Amino acid sequence: MRKRNLTVFLSAATALLLVAPNLSTVASELTPPTISSGATAPVSGGQSQLVSFRQSASEMRMEGEDAVRELTFYLSPDQAATSGALRLSYTNAVSVLPDDATVDVELNGKPLSSFPIRSPHGPTTHDLPVAAKDLVTGWNTVRIRARQHHRIDCSIEASYELWSQFDTLVSGFVAGVPAKDGDLANLLSVGRNGDAATEIRLIAKSETAHAALRDSLPLMQTLALVLGRKDIVVSLGELEGTGPGIDVYVGDLDDADLPQSAHDALAGAPRGLSVRRGDAGRYAVTLRASGKAETQAFLLAAVNGPLQPLIRANKLAAARGIIDGNQPGTHELSEVGYRTTPFSGRLFQTSFDIVMPADLYPGDYATVDLHLNAATAPGLAAGTQILVRVNERAAASQILHDPEGVRLENKPLELPLRAFHPGVNHVRILAELPTSGDLACDPAARDESRSRFLLLQETTVKIPPLARAGRLPDLAAFAGKSFPFAGAGAFDIYVDAPTPARLGSALSVFARMAISAGHPLPAEVKIGRPDPAKTTGNVLVVNVDGGAMESAELVAPKGNRLHMAATDALVTASIGGTGPSSHSEALLNAFQVETQLEEDKLSAKSRITAWLSAAATTVNRWLTYREIGDDVHIETQDRLVSLTQSKVPDSDAVWTIVSATDEVSLSLGVAALTRPGTWTALEGEESVIRRSDLELVNRKPQAYSFFPITDTSPANLRRLAAAWLSDNFMIYVALVVFLMGGFGWWIGYTVPRKGVRTVE
Repeated sequence: MRKRNLTVFLSAATALLLVAPNLSTVASELTPPTISSGATAPVSGGQSQLVSFRQSASEMRMEGEDAVRELTFYLSPDQAATSGALRLSYTNAVSVLPDDATVDVELNGKPLSSFPIRSPHGPTTHDLPVAAKDLVTGWNTVRIRARQHHRIDCSIEASYELWSQFDTLVSGFVAGVPAKDGDLANLLSVGRNGDAATEIRLIAKSETAHAALRDSLPLMQTLALVLGRKDIVVSLGELEGTGPGIDVYVGDLDDADLPQSAHDALAGAPRGLSVRRGDAGRYAVTLRASGKAETQAFLLAAVNGPLQPLIRANKLAAARGIIDGNQPGTHELSEVGYRTTPFSGRLFQTSFDIVMPADLYPGDYATVDLHLNAATAPGLAAGTQILVRVNERAAASQILHDPEGVRLENKPLELPLRAFHPGVNHVRILAELPTSGDLACDPAARDESRSRFLLLQETTVKIPPLARAGRLPDLAAFAGKSFPFAGAGAFDIYVDAPTPARLGSALSVFARMAISAGHPLPAEVKIGRPDPAKTTGNVLVVNVDGGAMESAELVAPKGNRLHMAATDALVTASIGGTGPSSHSEALLNAFQVETQLEEDKLSAKSRITAWLSAAATTVNRWLTYREIGDDVHIETQDRLVSLTQSKVPDSDAVWTIVSATDEVSLSLGVAALTRPGTWTALEGEESVIRRSDLELVNRKPQAYSFFPITDTSPANLRRLAAAWLSDNFMIYVALVVFLMGGFGWWIGYTVPRKGVRTVE
């Protein structure tokens, strides 16, 4: 009955929250630092407030010679009516030449200011004064353009060494007045903690944390969805947290299971959902109600009331910068925020995201077509080309070298669908534009007034009709769309022990799933380990002590062969932590490596054997569509946390298991796993965070299973057949050979028996 009531409530809330997968603007109360631009931060009413940018740290990194980012922050009507200052704090790479490196800033489509990039040894902060007439209530957009060059190296490879990182903790908008206390819009005025994460902390006793979490689950999801941040972490404790974040209190004064800090917070709060601003950028969210029915009623009233305009604004903010691949269509780059801008450097780059449906079946039955409208200047050197990378893997290229320049009008570049996966796909367009003068590397001779390349914003991306069939296991669909948990059916979250660390880790993953799905998920937290014989639905399992869970052994993947998340990285680096699993084996391998013969001293037999082995490996990779890096080995002791997805045999149930060897590893691993850049890179059957460097490693499944096909139209069935044959290349070849052989046999059998007829 409890799960059914929860499902009914979440279904009602979903009608509003479905439109808003991403909403976040944060603020923390800070004393304005010394303003390097010489301006003075405006203060009204004796207090100012820093409203942080919505974007996470990875979205505030400027890479390359000419990088552009759009940042957003949210202002209340009172804050928008008062002048303030845009605060930008950054650190840049040592390789950036300070003589001509600059940042140009626009606010809401109007030029605001510029400043030099000269801070390689620590952060530098600039406050740029903003008049009230240039602000708007709700979302404000800041467009930052960083132009930077290398100090001593003018090669294209050196362009990858150029970066400027803006600080998410310090950067933002210094509002002249703080947000009004008691207004639920204050949820948009919460800052990040020292780990650059948005913390939501549930205040509860350790011994009753499970019961408190059960009653607070709808509220925790609502907070995550209203904030919409991709860097949310959840914690539990009896005392409020420190620094910027949100403390959540749920219950009433007659609840003896609440800690004293929760009683104190609820005593000063009105009945229903409210927010109160505390010290050091900390906010207290209270949901004072008696019983589960009243708790749900108050929360639903807030979703239908004061939270509704925030949700609507969130829908508009979330739609910018992405291409929806759910339906076939053509999209211009202008739709994702790109502007036509002449480029005079050596390596042009721009990027955007394509969000594919959860039931995408990638294969070689179609392509995503990029129609280029671009031009190059005369005099570029050999090697001038356009490269397109999908999920950091090379997908297509086009040679542009012509002494007289090249003009492209709707030039198609076909991006194979196999390069895409369900969920978020990052597409990057690069143009390598060398000249003979780059070899001299003389900054004084560089002519920035003469452009080398122009990519028009009328360049289009065409999404084809897609084959639709849900595949499992597929962590890309899980991370991108919370598949298969985003359906209407309720599911269980199993935590093997009700400790704050384990429950907090489970909630951090669950909050990230809700944001990916874009709506509340009907789930219930249970303590213990699921029984495969009795568990019929989908489950999320959080388990400490790894493979010791007996029920997980039925569905957990075997083997230890993994591949790096970015198998075709821009800069190649050695992979650590790949040593043998035993001390004796390590000594043996080290001895063989030390004493092995050089290649020119090997016998002919050894050379032929090595060549045949390499050729067989290459052919096998080609037939199975595997890439170099797919067989990276990772030691058991180097596994910080693993995320595994498997389908239960003889059932449609899917188990997604998060496991670690201890609670410390679980907390650290889940924090790394749910980072924005890492979460969108999940794919395959198993994802592991390495202890040595906190990097992601993925393992592809040996085979897929499919959910029941919902689209049985002839067109979809035809695409599915083509996709399946492209995955099973040998069957396709055998079928062609069989048909050709059958036709030849028919000709050889029929013609002799029909004889020859002479026509007179």
